[in-house]
Amino acid sequence: MLGKKDNGNVAGNGQTLNTIIGRGTVFEGVMKVDNSVRIDGTFKGELTCSGALTISQSGEAYAHLEGRDIYINGIVRGTVRAEKVRLDSQARFIGDVYATALSVSEGAIFHGSCSMESVASEIEDSSKRDGSVIPMDGKLKEIAPVLESTSEEARAASS
Repeated sequence: MLGKKDNGNVAGNGQTLNTIIGRGTVFEGVMKVDNSVRIDGTFKGELTCSGALTISQSGEAYAHLEGRDIYINGIVRGTVRAEKVRLDSQARFIGDVYATALSVSEGAIFHGSCSMESVASEIEDSSKRDGSVIPMDGKLKEIAPVLESTSEEARAASS
């Protein structure tokens, strides 16, 4: 039964959970953390972590947040930048999201904007490939009558 003692808690994704801001705790300032962070209290400022960042149901963040994966089930007002952002059912988010993937569960409140960063770079890259981007300058006027007649046919068919 002898073995190496591990002093770090392990988060659900297998990463070491280095930092916990406990319920009832208020932190104001700039924080940079290797690995994962969990906020059960209140955080105000800037937080950057190399792993997962979790804002629990009791957690609040009024901040600029950066991490690999950000899971929100509490209150966040500010800017979030991550590879993956998930708003769970109790999440209340006001601000801007910059992510490659965004998931919003039923019941979550999302008020703000989302920019899918990898999608934007793919659009820029695809304009260099032949035939992958169709310029729409003036094309809408050409296809508008077709769209209108198609929708009229669909209405007539459903009657």
